[in-house]
Amino acid sequence: MGAKRKAVIIGAGKMGRGFCAEILASAGCALTFVDSDEDRIRQLNNAGTYSVFKARKTYYETVYIDDYDALSLSDEGAISELIANRGTLVMVSVPMAHLESVAALLSVCIARKAMETPDEPLDILLCINEIEAKHRLHSLFEGMLGGSALDYMENHVGLVETVAYCICPELPDSLSELDALGVLTNGYPEMPMDQKAFKGVPPQSPMIKLTDDLPAEFHRKMYSFNTAYATIGYLACSHHYIWAAEALADPDLASAVREALSEASFGLIGEYGFSPEELSAWNERIYSLIDSPLLGDTISRFCTDTPRKVGPQDRLVGAATLCLRHGGNPDTLCRVIANAYRYTCAEDDRTAQFLRFIESEGIESALERYSRLALRNELHQRIRAIYEKLEDTR
Repeated sequence: MGAKRKAVIIGAGKMGRGFCAEILASAGCALTFVDSDEDRIRQLNNAGTYSVFKARKTYYETVYIDDYDALSLSDEGAISELIANRGTLVMVSVPMAHLESVAALLSVCIARKAMETPDEPLDILLCINEIEAKHRLHSLFEGMLGGSALDYMENHVGLVETVAYCICPELPDSLSELDALGVLTNGYPEMPMDQKAFKGVPPQSPMIKLTDDLPAEFHRKMYSFNTAYATIGYLACSHHYIWAAEALADPDLASAVREALSEASFGLIGEYGFSPEELSAWNERIYSLIDSPLLGDTISRFCTDTPRKVGPQDRLVGAATLCLRHGGNPDTLCRVIANAYRYTCAEDDRTAQFLRFIESEGIESALERYSRLALRNELHQRIRAIYEKLEDTR
């Protein structure tokens, strides 16, 4: 048998060493994690193996990741040497705020490949939960590269968007005692990847779904999976629930989640041609996935970075806009958005700043600034009307 294909995972956080590692290991890849956290790198190398705990309804399924090593983000020479190897895949799993430093590292690798193997492709898989991630990375490369390196990037580097339905909550003490490096996931079984974006040979695995319509896959995920979580978060906070499973036991909240999914589905059917039967079954799958007490998901986690989550193309306004565009009635989605603008339990700086803007400038200006909904826009008017009826507990 030949040597295993190499895969470099930039970002050894929960998603990187959880879902991304399991996906690429299932494709027969030998993994190298790259991270800026020196302690984490040392722990990974010392351990030699760690556990991915996949939450089922009543038990955890355990997968072991063991064919890996780990490098510091600052070890530029070793990383570029590894990526220079024929067939090496790169997976990026970092927050958008860290993308510039990742682009700087990858620019060095791209420049090296442009000189040493100018006809050999390099595929960079993006596991980043942001609509603009690919565009942002491409723009960073354009600013950092020039000459033959820029030509190589444009012609031989595949920026491959993926869709991650997996979530990785905090590891509970009971599992941390078993494996401090372990990762808890919801156990979603596959990752869609943009087949058309590959420049080289895509990885092959039953856990990888190669698709020619990544936007449909991405928006189905954003407007179902993410929409459901946002609905729980922004409607449940006023009930003082702490846990997602606790909130879903409330019949009114459970009904609201299903209504939000139904409204989002109306837009997805009109925009992407999904059948009603397909999305009905899909929504049941999503609902069962989030209704897992073993995940230990908190309401507050669903409401971090509220200004992003009320953005014009994101899980709430994007879904409501699509529903309205195709003749639907996004009543529940509008209610969730209004509650997001009334959200008071800010635990992150961006949400706190968002709330201060609403306080000083008013809801009309906030809807225009954060959701890009002009005053005469129907969604603007419907959301504002609901907002103004809500009790202001800020």
